[in-house]
Amino acid sequence: KLTTSKTTTSTPIAIPIKVVEPNLTTDEVNKFGIVEQIGEGHSTFFHSIPGRIHNINLASSKFMGIIVPPGETFSFTKTVGDISIQTGYKQAYIISQGKTILGDGGGVCQVSTTLFRAALNAGLPILERTTHAYRVGYYEQSSPPGLDATVYSPTVDLKFKNDTPNHILIQTRVDNKKMMLTFEIYGTNDGRVAQV
Repeated sequence: KLTTSKTTTSTPIAIPIKVVEPNLTTDEVNKFGIVEQIGEGHSTFFHSIPGRIHNINLASSKFMGIIVPPGETFSFTKTVGDISIQTGYKQAYIISQGKTILGDGGGVCQVSTTLFRAALNAGLPILERTTHAYRVGYYEQSSPPGLDATVYSPTVDLKFKNDTPNHILIQTRVDNKKMMLTFEIYGTNDGRVAQV
């Protein structure tokens, strides 16, 4: 509407509309075989410093909605990308050369550990996984010892293979009130049973 000092007038304007069809439709997504949850992993991060909590939230956001085709190998470090101050990570405690020090991205191993647990519970073959140099209390708050996975790009990675006949979908959820991180893996159950 155009307003003058004493009168109001309206001028209709034609807005061109361009319909853009999606590259992938809902019907096609349903052909991926993503129909049910096949694995889940949890970890808690009580008593974490603010920088660590920030890094857990940032790193886990990189994995929301990731689809892994059948037969493909999934790489944690490839998906998370560069972990540095330049990419938004803060300083928090890391293990470096056998010592606990402040470093960029402290807390990212909380994310790799939780994804490792989800892949393990889904029965997916773990192709590459490294434990921490020593036991870390964060990873034993909600789990027995030995179920952690450290990452340090580009030399230390967490990799697993989607050996199911269908695509798998990775979803993440961070509950900062309960200090809990959850990874869920969806696909089609092929009858395998994972026992830890």
